[in-house]
Amino acid sequence: MLLSRSGSRPRPVWLLVLLAALMAGCWSAPERTVQPRDGRAGLQLTGTVEGRQLAISDGSPELRVGDCDPDVTGDDDICAIAKDIDGQLVVLVFENPDVLVADATLPVADPGCGARCDEVTGSAVIDLQLGTGARLRADGGRLQVSEVTPFARYAGEVRLTLPSGSVSGSFDLVPRRD
Repeated sequence: MLLSRSGSRPRPVWLLVLLAALMAGCWSAPERTVQPRDGRAGLQLTGTVEGRQLAISDGSPELRVGDCDPDVTGDDDICAIAKDIDGQLVVLVFENPDVLVADATLPVADPGCGARCDEVTGSAVIDLQLGTGARLRADGGRLQVSEVTPFARYAGEVRLTLPSGSVSGSFDLVPRRD
């Protein structure tokens, strides 16, 4: 029972709160906003890297498009910056973003391009960084891209073979609102 002043009727404040909560979910997203597919937003990866289990299920990773390598300037990348279930930083870097085309399936390879891989075609060049450690370049695997809206959405599945493990999962990356 709600507390009231003596002699007055209880005010149904809870009813107003309930109505406001219900109304908040009634509006759809703006039409021009790119939305994740089927509730699978974010970055989901599992695997083993350097003898350590890796599990990422981040529904809102940070998406950076352009030059997002802190060590290399002047190249193009697409970076998904997330945290694993232990709270450790994880960065998935697509080093040659021009190969990300809707409905494309590509092998993942390390063609020996070093830090500048923008010109590589025919395979995806993907790095994985755990914490503040050095990036690990995938030397095998597969990238299946399902949808691309440049600068707004990148979705697909990835399987990476690394020199010290393997990782697989899905991504549906859109810019965060913050």
